[in-house]
Amino acid sequence: MSAQRSPKGFAVVDFETTGINPSGGDRAIEVGIVHVAPDGTLEDEAETLIRVQRDLGASNLHHIHAADLMDAPDFAGIAAELRDWLDGYVFVAHNAVFDSRFLNAEYNRLGYATPVDRTTSICTLRLSNRFLGLRSLDDCCRELGIRNADAHSALGDAHATALLLSGFLHGIPDWEGWRPALRAAAELEWPRIEERPRTWMPRQSHAARRPASPFLNRLQSGNPGASDVHHADAVMLDAAAEYADLLDQCLIDARLSEHEKSALVDMANALGLTREDCLRIHEYYFADVADEAWLDGRLTDDEERELRQVGELLSIDADVIDEAIAGTTVTDTATGRHARRRHGEPYATDGAHDGSGTADPNHLQSDAMPPSGTRSRTTQESDGKSQRNHAGGRKHGRHRSPEVVPNDDAQRDIVLGKPVVRSTTPIPVSGLTLDGSGRSRFRLHRGDRLVLTGTMNRSRDEWIYLLEGLGLVIWPTVTMQVRLVVAADIDSESTKARKARDYGIPIVDEDWLERALRNGLVEE
Repeated sequence: MSAQRSPKGFAVVDFETTGINPSGGDRAIEVGIVHVAPDGTLEDEAETLIRVQRDLGASNLHHIHAADLMDAPDFAGIAAELRDWLDGYVFVAHNAVFDSRFLNAEYNRLGYATPVDRTTSICTLRLSNRFLGLRSLDDCCRELGIRNADAHSALGDAHATALLLSGFLHGIPDWEGWRPALRAAAELEWPRIEERPRTWMPRQSHAARRPASPFLNRLQSGNPGASDVHHADAVMLDAAAEYADLLDQCLIDARLSEHEKSALVDMANALGLTREDCLRIHEYYFADVADEAWLDGRLTDDEERELRQVGELLSIDADVIDEAIAGTTVTDTATGRHARRRHGEPYATDGAHDGSGTADPNHLQSDAMPPSGTRSRTTQESDGKSQRNHAGGRKHGRHRSPEVVPNDDAQRDIVLGKPVVRSTTPIPVSGLTLDGSGRSRFRLHRGDRLVLTGTMNRSRDEWIYLLEGLGLVIWPTVTMQVRLVVAADIDSESTKARKARDYGIPIVDEDWLERALRNGLVEE
């Protein structure tokens, strides 16, 4: 017969969740725990975000976004340590039925049963209703002078609930529920957890913030294989074109999600590009985007905003961004550097564009991407083609020749480190043309399929009414025929978002869609 264990105290728990119904598929995405001694003293506390592969629900309430969860453990990774935090303690929550349902649902998914139920837990909501005539945690905190600066974060609410519990322990020490609950908790049997534990990850507002840094800082100055690339100019040009092509996909909405940043880093590492190589590609890419924005001789407010966002995302110097927005810089073909021009003055041929839509791949060369030593730059003759052909266009990003750009029949690319089939959806960015073939700027057309995923600011019915009124088709699942996915959170791990990334279908948020519709995204 095993020795009787002594009561440890209370484990005050709060979950942040994707919704209110675990039996309907809602998940826990954050847990906070505070240990309270039997005498009401607050002891240890812990918290972690929890990664799930689905939409996150009301992010405006819990302030958790998919990007926050990318490095977080899943529930299997916290199951063993969470068991240790709860074993021997009375389970306490403000609305214990709600939180215990999510606790049990998460363990049940892994094949475990916990001893937590309505009879083995204490609910501070019930105590508050009985002794204070109040129910909500906010009202209780206000009544007792408890400060909860991080309301609707798991640890913030757990800490506030622990202070509320402590107040009850001191205020009603003779309540008949304390001792039986402590004795029972000491004897409850918890399962042995086999899943491999992972490090817990608090939300950043509760931890020492990791230094903010552009995604380029993830790249090393000397990647394995980079030296081999530098020995072959053609290989470098191909690598630069592939990297720039992925930039095209990522910057459709003038933003970089955490998934997109990781994809760019993976692509650069796979291609053997150093951080310096990528930064040089970014400089040419940004110059090209700026050139495109100024093709019609003016910059709209949306174009200016997007140009500034793209520049900042690509770590372009602030002065260069300001000059591009002022319309005072172009790329000098002799040096590869920016050269001044007067606002309103037409661009001269840059040596990479002759008006025919064919780009010179050597235009990508720079001191960061040296030539092999055997190739000389072709001198273009001035034959009256010094003016840009405004009737033509080119793809959002770097000039590329047919030798290094897949044609429309090419359907394969590398995304997130693996070969996948991707669509050839053009890039509907305001002020930018499709490519160098002379085709007009991309628009959605009546009958095109769109997929909506996640809880957005507008109701789903309102979006469907608006988009179907424009002749677009709201499709229930992501297929290769879908042209665009609109997500509440562009880093969403929902099935729809993951399939869209696999297929190379652009994912945008509703703010971008609002602006694009105002700019005439849909036409007959």
